[in-house]
Amino acid sequence: MTDQTFDAVVVGSGCAGSWAAKELTEAGLHTLVLEAGPQRGRGEVPARSVRLSGADPAQSAGAGVDPADAFTPTLDGGVPTASRRVLAAPASQHVQRHHPGFGPRGPHLFVDDAEHPYETPADMPYHWIRGMQVGGRSLVWGGTSLRMSPYEFQAPTVDGHSLSWPLRYEELAPSYAVVEKLMGISGNRDGLPQLPDGVYSRRPGALTPAERDFQRAYRSAGTRAVAVRFVPAEDGLGGWPRFTMQGTALAAAERTGHLRLRPDAVVTKILADPSSGRATGVRYLDNRGAAHDARARVVFICCGTIETARLMLNSRGPRHPDGFGNSSGWLGCGLTEHPVVMAAGVLTDYPPVAGYEWSARQCGLLIPPPRRGPASVRPFGIWVNLQRLAIDGQTWGIVSGQGELLPYRHNRVRLGAATDRWGVPVPHIECAYGPHEERLYGAMKAAVEQVASAAKLKIMDVSAELTVPGLNVHELGTARMGADPGSSVVDADNRCWDSPNVFVTDGACFPSAGWQNPSATIMALSVRAGRRAAALLREGVY
Repeated sequence: MTDQTFDAVVVGSGCAGSWAAKELTEAGLHTLVLEAGPQRGRGEVPARSVRLSGADPAQSAGAGVDPADAFTPTLDGGVPTASRRVLAAPASQHVQRHHPGFGPRGPHLFVDDAEHPYETPADMPYHWIRGMQVGGRSLVWGGTSLRMSPYEFQAPTVDGHSLSWPLRYEELAPSYAVVEKLMGISGNRDGLPQLPDGVYSRRPGALTPAERDFQRAYRSAGTRAVAVRFVPAEDGLGGWPRFTMQGTALAAAERTGHLRLRPDAVVTKILADPSSGRATGVRYLDNRGAAHDARARVVFICCGTIETARLMLNSRGPRHPDGFGNSSGWLGCGLTEHPVVMAAGVLTDYPPVAGYEWSARQCGLLIPPPRRGPASVRPFGIWVNLQRLAIDGQTWGIVSGQGELLPYRHNRVRLGAATDRWGVPVPHIECAYGPHEERLYGAMKAAVEQVASAAKLKIMDVSAELTVPGLNVHELGTARMGADPGSSVVDADNRCWDSPNVFVTDGACFPSAGWQNPSATIMALSVRAGRRAAALLREGVY
């Protein structure tokens, strides 16, 4: 057992951990970042986009992409079976292979399911998609970058579902801007209050002729079709793609000289003072199985929603008998995400065109919901990609709706009966849709079909149900923030109520999901919390 002492320890190097580390190190704090997975080389991260130009995908799939892996217009749980190497995938990646990015990104950027097991009830399937490596899932991230609106922060006060956020949009807006400036977001200032404008360094990608026609013609009360806002794939810092943490926040942290990054370090427990209950650091295992204690004045837990819940639940002690920070009983509960409904079809009025990419959602158009959605369901957005796919001489389009799973208390993560190879109980994930999501499916399906008709898309396939929970890779909740320690795990500054020197800034802290892709909000929360922690350390509070 070895001891090391730092100003701050950050567990996880994905979008949350890297941005927290950037803020801490830029404040001059000696910071250790612990990552359970390995370091990756630049050459291990392929181009994000698959270019399909013209009528023959075999001639247009792009360098390094097997034409057999190109998009095929069928749906699997609402997600297109795009670019998969299913036959070549190891049997031990039976969950990861379901994700559309598995083939084009490469199996090596996804975990081995046999080495990283989890449990679910037999009647509650859950597809937990993971990228355990330095940079986390930013290496396979599509790059969609959306701010949440004032409505999402206050939605529970309007419809009575779930817990309100303890902060308002105006408090987070400056941190969104910090993220957007470094990431170099592409987008337009559209002036829609339900999708606040950000700081944009680049114009969005070019629309296809079919998308331009649809954007001009589409009419809907209270909203309109706008270009998707996203992180471009151009090189960031150090030659890494800008959408990766190695090309942005993590690189900035490394340049300060105050960062120590330790890959292959599996954190098993948060250490706490038995008298005060405050965290004193974390315990981790290296790749030889040797245990180390890293001591710090502040600890950031940024493992990812499910892993964060598991670590905190496993960190029991005299002052934390039911898991670290679980005096409210809400730790692990409120697991939520973004279910999807999707339609694929043929554009008979538009021929295949060259020069446009298919790269999931960071292209094409987005239709935000009106300021108030249908009274029976939370608002949802609709993505429109037209004339970017050419299969057997036919031009295809995709229309998809993304909504919100309500954060039911019974949807949760707890410690399972089995243990992993490090001796830590595996997560037991219980997540199912309820009456709201049944109504949501009907509302999204009707909206998707209406938009497809307006786009002159002949629908060939449409989701028969919502996506399997987890497959959209937007898992949120389990350590929710709130204004009351009796009903939440962390406060408005992301500090654990039971141990104020512990910050949780990944998706676990979300009290509700909204409809927007969550990465921008996770990064903004990490910026805000990192600056708060640095200020408190300077003041001598910790």
